[in-house]
Amino acid sequence: MSTYSRPELARMRLLCSAAILASSFPLATLAQEVTVLDTIVVEGEEGEVTTKTLSGASVEELEGALIVEQYGNDIGTAVRATAGAFTRSPADSPTVTVNIRGLQSYGRVNTMIDGIPQTFRNISGHGGSYDDQVFLDPGLVIGADIAKGAVAGADGLGALAGAANFRTIGIDDLVDAGETTGGMARLSFGTNGNDVSATLAGAVQSKDGTWGGLAAVSGYNHGPFEDGAGTETSEYYKDEPRTILAKMRYRPSADLEFNLTAQDYQNTFYPTDSSGYIWDVERKSVIADMAYNPGDPLIDMKAKVYWQDMSFNFPTGEGKTSGSYLGRNGTDETFGANLSNRSKLSIAAGDLLFDYGVAYTSNDFDTEESTSGANAAGKLSKSGAFFNAAYAIGDWDFGGGVRYDYYQLDSTIDGEDVTRDDGKLNGNLVARYHLNDAWSVYGSYAETMRAPTVTEMFYSGGSHATSSSSVLTNPDLEAETADTFELGVNFGREGLWAGATLFQSDIENFINYQEDSDGNVRFINTDGTVTMKGIELSAGFDTERFFGSLSLTLADTEQPISNNAGVGMDTYGQLPDDYATLDLGVKLLNGDARVGGRVRYVGESSVATFTSFTDYSGTTVDLASYTVFDLYGSWQVSDGFELYASVENLFDKFYREAGTGLATSGESLFGDGIGGRGRTVELGMTYRF
Repeated sequence: MSTYSRPELARMRLLCSAAILASSFPLATLAQEVTVLDTIVVEGEEGEVTTKTLSGASVEELEGALIVEQYGNDIGTAVRATAGAFTRSPADSPTVTVNIRGLQSYGRVNTMIDGIPQTFRNISGHGGSYDDQVFLDPGLVIGADIAKGAVAGADGLGALAGAANFRTIGIDDLVDAGETTGGMARLSFGTNGNDVSATLAGAVQSKDGTWGGLAAVSGYNHGPFEDGAGTETSEYYKDEPRTILAKMRYRPSADLEFNLTAQDYQNTFYPTDSSGYIWDVERKSVIADMAYNPGDPLIDMKAKVYWQDMSFNFPTGEGKTSGSYLGRNGTDETFGANLSNRSKLSIAAGDLLFDYGVAYTSNDFDTEESTSGANAAGKLSKSGAFFNAAYAIGDWDFGGGVRYDYYQLDSTIDGEDVTRDDGKLNGNLVARYHLNDAWSVYGSYAETMRAPTVTEMFYSGGSHATSSSSVLTNPDLEAETADTFELGVNFGREGLWAGATLFQSDIENFINYQEDSDGNVRFINTDGTVTMKGIELSAGFDTERFFGSLSLTLADTEQPISNNAGVGMDTYGQLPDDYATLDLGVKLLNGDARVGGRVRYVGESSVATFTSFTDYSGTTVDLASYTVFDLYGSWQVSDGFELYASVENLFDKFYREAGTGLATSGESLFGDGIGGRGRTVELGMTYRF
């Protein structure tokens, strides 16, 4: 366990890391190292966490190995163990939509894979969703950073409520310092549809560390499963992704580094309950990045360029499903680049730190004209510049900055090209006071903006529409804006930490799919202010024998319900009234073995649904609260060999899972649907070589 203290070096690392004070939990007390808890990693070293907040709030980090070993490869459940974060994860779909403080999709939360925004949404009908849908294999995830509220740097470009970045395994995760080769093989088997998961990764580097490379392949086979009442999904349900990952690194000198990453994800899955169509999806991406730090306090530069192509189709042919949507397809192409630098100036009794840069990203969605259906084709480009400063003096830390975000939308309406653009200057302020070596308090204010998307501005109308109509589009949509206030307190000392954050976001021009003043249903800017507020609590302890953690969210995040809610307008992101995760465990065999139990409580919630194909007015169904118990354990048999096991829903409880959408609403047109996954046992091993 790290020794928790408050050295000035640790404080300056944290200030530099976020460039405005805002990075870790607890901010005032982190020292030299980081300790892995059951579910969350508390970070302190500069560079450990890539996504940063613009407040004094924490950036929570989920460790990838724990997602696999303790959560049975369920990314959604792992994210929900973070205070203030939730997911929409349909029971019969492998996609994950991250919800932060009641907001999700359309870029409100910037969800990324290795820094690439995931903007894909399929609105081709039958299982279509306006949620931003993230496809990834947990076997390749080394960590996930979850930043709540306003976000610093390129990750905050156009984001309203936060960011989540899923990071894939790297060379240094496989090759130990001073070694030239390394690798990992992971294999697990499970019950209740979690048939098999496997990951194989290897890496090499030159003796002097100048060159390095990595190759990995991962995948799993999931089939039909039962909920706690014994109801089984269709016998045809399947989810079978395969991912190939490759990375290269070149360090021509001690102060310069280049990296190249390529990834190919392919999946054929059959969401029998919510869609009824086989999906073929493929995500291809390439990232090139550079870091330059010559030791000059004015220069610590980073640059990145990325490209991604996400494609889908409902395949036709022998043995495929049937229906009018067969053959529909589309591509979402993403391109982006960013450049940033950190500088430090010594002034009076402290150092003045600066973080500044520029960023650009675009996503271009296109479909075949004959199969476009309800998909709105077009391109959204976002660009911006940011500047933040931080200064620590005595017991006070101060920070502030500005960013300018600009967007441009291009599409075609009735055969004519249409362009819309706008921009806004946003500011942020934060102050923290250190009461003593253990306690600190902070307050912050930040402005954010979220541009309308192609889907919202140029949507052709109706879930079964077949052509673009200028009557149903809205090229006059305004961007959403938010004013977010936070107050927080953090405590930390050796083996014990805790923190609380009180937040409120007041959102203007909230975009929703509603009946307009002319009687037509389209995306419009909602009148008035939409308010998201709540309290986030986190705590934990770690001793030589025992460990534990607690996250608790008390939320009030109500927003207008869309027309067609439950038909695809699934961005209804209201959080449960309250939810919590309690984790307790014991260390055995001198710490080589760990056995733990988890209690997941989710309070009353609502899910969007509908009851008629002729009446698409939005409505919700109330879901009851529920409590689920899990078990997990691991044993480090030797330096390179580990065994692990987990039991999800130990008592095989039946419950309607919050935030899963139509497939589990219980009162939808499609019947009762499937409940949360029943008892599921998973056994696995990890071998490092």
